[in-house]
Amino acid sequence: MAVMKIRVVYSDGRTEEIIASPKAQVMTEQHYGGISPQNKLEAHYYLTWLSMHRAGREAADFNAWLESIDDAEVIDEEEKVDPTRPALSPEASSG
Repeated sequence: MAVMKIRVVYSDGRTEEIIASPKAQVMTEQHYGGISPQNKLEAHYYLTWLSMHRAGREAADFNAWLESIDDAEVIDEEEKVDPTRPALSPEASSG
């Protein structure tokens, strides 16, 4: 599974980024007894809070933290490859 980086936007305008550690991901699944369509949104926010809390970057409890944020979005940092463009061959790129 890929590392998940999340950007949190607080109601006061500040932003923070956090890596959702494998431990926090597993703890979130255990907390909810698995992730399902019914709890997917809450689990996402819980994972974000738990990652910040475990890293010592959030002291508030989950519900207080949830009241203090406007958004928490996964940042996709993987390089996108356009499947319609052929990749350069080693010969073409060294020329």
